[in-house]
Amino acid sequence: MMEKPFACCSSLIICCSFFPLQKMQSWYNVLSPTYKQRNEDFRKLFKKLPDTERLIVDYSCALQKDILLQGRLYLSENWLCFYSNIFRWETTITILLKDVTTLTKEKTAKVIPNAIQISTDHDKHFFTSFGARDRSYMMMFRLWQNALMDKPLSPKELWHIVHQCYGTELGLTSEDDDYVSPTDEHINGLLLGNLSSLDQLTNDDELPTDPSNSSDTQEEDEVESFCADLAGRLHINMAVRMSVDKLHDLLFSADTHFIQHLFSQRHFTDLSVREWQQDSCTGNTNRILSYTIAINNPLGPKTAPVVETQTLFKNSAPGECYVVDSEVITSGIPYQDYFYTVHRYCLTAINKNKSRLRVSSDICYKKQPWSLVKALIEKNTWSGIEEYYRHMGETDLHCSLILLLGIKYLVVLVALNMLLFYKLCSLERAAHTLETWHSFSLSDSPLPQSAGEWAQVLQLQRQFHQAQLGKWQQILQSSVTLLDQVCVCVQACARIIYEAFPKAYKRLHC
Repeated sequence: MMEKPFACCSSLIICCSFFPLQKMQSWYNVLSPTYKQRNEDFRKLFKKLPDTERLIVDYSCALQKDILLQGRLYLSENWLCFYSNIFRWETTITILLKDVTTLTKEKTAKVIPNAIQISTDHDKHFFTSFGARDRSYMMMFRLWQNALMDKPLSPKELWHIVHQCYGTELGLTSEDDDYVSPTDEHINGLLLGNLSSLDQLTNDDELPTDPSNSSDTQEEDEVESFCADLAGRLHINMAVRMSVDKLHDLLFSADTHFIQHLFSQRHFTDLSVREWQQDSCTGNTNRILSYTIAINNPLGPKTAPVVETQTLFKNSAPGECYVVDSEVITSGIPYQDYFYTVHRYCLTAINKNKSRLRVSSDICYKKQPWSLVKALIEKNTWSGIEEYYRHMGETDLHCSLILLLGIKYLVVLVALNMLLFYKLCSLERAAHTLETWHSFSLSDSPLPQSAGEWAQVLQLQRQFHQAQLGKWQQILQSSVTLLDQVCVCVQACARIIYEAFPKAYKRLHC
């Protein structure tokens, strides 16, 4: 009875050993095609496009007509194309990016945020069922803007985007056209400089019609960062009432009080922070953090070790701008050998007592996973990253800045209270002086004997009373002024904290 399973396994092994290797590879290529195969399909499907057009990225989606036409959306530097083949019913759409008038995020059935509408002067195309709608929209918008501005991508820039979308294993060699192999800069996921204006496109809203109405717009005297945001998503973009040097010390100094507090709130443990060390080759400064994060996984491990490498760019200038890149590698999670995350902190000075913090992130792939696996990776990874930075921006960073502002205004309030106390003491001394003068004048001085002496005494009393009354009025007026200054200082402190950090202010108020 126990021989049958073994016999079945043996026959299976024999069958597999005689199965043609090329046949197995072809089936694998169908399930997980390389970029080279995608590009060849792109050129076969859209033969009327110029030969210079090369596929940059493609997405699985559906075109909404009378029925949903499932297919793939292809993006090149100047064209947006769609192809669907359902039971030999083919649908092909080619749109020149310069002809696009609007590009908007939409919701399927007004509920599901997985659609993008592309409009021209003559047509509107509603594409839905995107696995990562925001990321797809961001890439479309970048290429659309480049086409409108007549800014063609250099080979290095084009292949950088391709590697970001398909990973490092493209199936290409240096003999394939203008292929540029990935460098360390590509692998680290650094964003191209000419795409820096698109950092606001990571939410579900449309482009702001008037950027001056946004509280996150750049101010006139604000220092411009020498590095753009990363390609993925922008998590924090806020102005804080603190100098850029103090903000840098709060986040990246040897004093890790802020990090320890943040990690304790997130239930991260085993924090170890090494000293900053300068790299003699690049001139940048690096440090390594290691810690253990908690994982909400009912089936797998509950914790995972993390190694984070922070790099302070050598172009960072005290008092003006700091840029710190962070590469985070997490072990002990599913598909850990496929990807890692990169983060960029841009700290820029607005004035001596105000600065801006921008934090962006991206997911980089060591090798290209299947579409289903990639969607799963991005969904879970973005969820964890956004939750971390939302907690950091709304709670810990705000509370730390409020604490520093509170200390500053507390010193001012103490000084004003000391002055007020001095004025009140002056009032008490003035009252005591008046009482002493009356008792002295009535007990020790001889009584006047004539009308002239009485007139002289009355004149002296009148002068003394006038002097004391003027002194009292002066002290009372200065005391009232000090009280007004104390009230104004308290109101200004509360108003500044509320305007800068309304959410944290409400938490503290509660």
